[in-house]
Amino acid sequence: MAGLLVFAVVFSLLVEYGRPGLGISQGFYLAIVLVGLAGGPVTGTLAGLGAAALFALAGLTAENVPWAQLQQPLAIRLAAFTAAGATVGFFARRGREMLAESLHVLDELLSLARRDTATGVLTTDGISARIAQRASRAWPFAILVGDVDAPSDAALRDALRTLAAKLAGDGELARVGPSRVMAITSSLSVADAEERARALERGLDGATFGWAFHPQDGGDVLSLFGAAYERLHARRTVAVG
Repeated sequence: MAGLLVFAVVFSLLVEYGRPGLGISQGFYLAIVLVGLAGGPVTGTLAGLGAAALFALAGLTAENVPWAQLQQPLAIRLAAFTAAGATVGFFARRGREMLAESLHVLDELLSLARRDTATGVLTTDGISARIAQRASRAWPFAILVGDVDAPSDAALRDALRTLAAKLAGDGELARVGPSRVMAITSSLSVADAEERARALERGLDGATFGWAFHPQDGGDVLSLFGAAYERLHARRTVAVG
């Protein structure tokens, strides 16, 4: 819109005051730059062609310049305007692409920063962000918190692979302690969340899991964590007793 306004203003000035030496037509560069920045090389080139056409129209109508006399300055401005528009548009588009690539890399780095270096699964911060994201959508899901018998990182990685195979397709795992893991998975009820916890226990010897269901057990990360840990400790107490 700003570029079109500049085109109109410069054309009006050319019609009203245009004569050799004033350089009013140079104002078209501002319009070309604005259009090129907003679009790309093709849009910038078209803006250059439009500027050359307006220059010719202003010269023919306002100054009554013969076409033969107008051809040489028009050719110069046509080349300059289109080159400027194409160049500005190209670098504007490339700049946007580089910014998008940089933001993508930043997202990847942030994602890696939220993963456990020993196992590759999410950390506590990572799973908390996933839970908050799901809770904001108001969709039902379950979190499962458990202790596994894994004396080493290699054993924990094996245990996590086993647990991942038992989760639903949208499930995610996190390491939240030396041998404590957490999973987030789709679920339809508290009973379903409990059954998913029991399924993980059956799939991994020596594992005990607690569970929490959103939204019944809470609508935020802390309340869901608390409900899951409470059930985990209750089940561990029963098992010990």
